[in-house]
Amino acid sequence: MSSSTKVANQDQQARPATNVQRPAPPGPLKPTRARRRPALIALGLALVALSVLASVYLVTSLGQTYQVLAIKGNIARGAEITPANIGVVELPTGPTLLKPIPADDFDKVVGTGMVATADLKNGQLLTGDSFTEELQPAAGRSIVGIALAPNQMPGSEGLKAGDAVRVIETPATGGEPPAEAPLAIAATVMGSNPSPLGDQMIIDVEVPSSNAAALAARAATGRVALVIDAVRAG
Repeated sequence: MSSSTKVANQDQQARPATNVQRPAPPGPLKPTRARRRPALIALGLALVALSVLASVYLVTSLGQTYQVLAIKGNIARGAEITPANIGVVELPTGPTLLKPIPADDFDKVVGTGMVATADLKNGQLLTGDSFTEELQPAAGRSIVGIALAPNQMPGSEGLKAGDAVRVIETPATGGEPPAEAPLAIAATVMGSNPSPLGDQMIIDVEVPSSNAAALAARAATGRVALVIDAVRAG
């Protein structure tokens, strides 16, 4: 066998080995359907509904007003609330920190003997804090403030408004106790607050006006002590 024939036979044998069948290319992917989530759809519809309701509320509420009571002129503290110094004004509806008296309560407040708790100015809205049946202190009564250290009053019970107490005059520091019963003034607690100076408490007490000067003078010396006689219930 000639060399050329041998080479030709080798080529024929080699060709089938190199002619490897290639895999067919993948076909186009089938489109997948997006999975719908009922919960998200419901949430979206709810948000749309809330937006619509909010828009309707704003449109309908704009321009709406309600009537309340207001001051005409000026009313001094302690003066009676009368029809001559109260008028009706309109306020827009909506959230507010103010709590004015509705115009429908005119006859419940005005001309019923109510008095102003503070100086009321023209145009000011009338609120529940603007008036009271009886201004404190009442006629013939006075309020005196007393600064007391912890050792000048009982510490087991906190003082409350309405507590019946006595303010006792005490001797000077280191002095002998008085031979006779010390001066004692009956009083009613109106309130108490910590003093900005030291550890004292400022106790406001109501006393007869005839005793107010004597109590104030002794309280200024610091030589007083407070005794609780009756604690207000509650």
